Amino acid sequence: MSKEKEYISDDDVVIIGGSDWHPSKKPGSTKRWKVIAFILAGLLALLVMFYVGRHILHSREFVQSRTADDVITALASPMKGNAGVTPLSDESMGVKLKIYKLEGLKAHFADTVPDYTDSTIYLITRSSDYKLVNDRKEIIGDFIVDGDVLEKSNWRAGFMAIIDGNAQIGVDRNQKIFNHVQENGGSMFRQMALVSAGTRCDKQFILKGKVTRCAYARNRAGEMFFIETANPETLYGFADALIEYGFTDAIYVTGGKQPDLFYRTQDGTSHGHYIDDKPHELVVWTK
Repeated sequence: MSKEKEYISDDDVVIIGGSDWHPSKKPGSTKRWKVIAFILAGLLALLVMFYVGRHILHSREFVQSRTADDVITALASPMKGNAGVTPLSDESMGVKLKIYKLEGLKAHFADTVPDYTDSTIYLITRSSDYKLVNDRKEIIGDFIVDGDVLEKSNWRAGFMAIIDGNAQIGVDRNQKIFNHVQENGGSMFRQMALVSAGTRCDKQFILKGKVTRCAYARNRAGEMFFIETANPETLYGFADALIEYGFTDAIYVTGGKQPDLFYRTQDGTSHGHYIDDKPHELVVWTK
């Protein structure tokens, strides 16, 4: 039997590199990409859960007298009353308090002591704390000035927020108020929370011992006050006195020695003077 020659026609030739050739599709490559995609999706889900969990934790960490939306709404309204500061001395839970009621005033921040002989200035106090790092001042806590974010940290749950001079204080660590203040060109500082919805914020009490204490506080009617202790007190004693007196929310302000705090009453008469030999950020209240 004769042996026939074998011929290969053009139809039998496979051209390497044609449109159907996919060298990347090696055995197992599709499975490997599925595993990577699954891992990435899992990490994304964990990240979302972390932020949602943190938001819930911050929202429930302290009993709150107002929601973030309540505070934002209040920031649209000017402080009621005739411009001025009304002083009062009283005692609560054995703590002697110097109480200054604020009415009809607007607030802004300053990094130097203003000329308080100016008849439009009614009160000057400290605001945030700071630390020196390599001879540079670093503000502690969220700090926004006229929409510019200078520092970010929300461990300190107390805050003062200001928009168009309208100021509100409260206790809330989520970002909603921060974002609103920034977007609307406002200002904000954070401080340790003392009282929230009439309860002590013990988790914030990192300062020990007895020194002169100060705070911004609000009552159930929404009125704003600045308070000093006449004598050195603990944070616990100060907070208890504020609660007993009837304040619903209070945020701490570094005291320092202010033996004769400057303020101006509704008739325009000035009292005392402001002394601050350190570079504190200040809250200046004007008419």
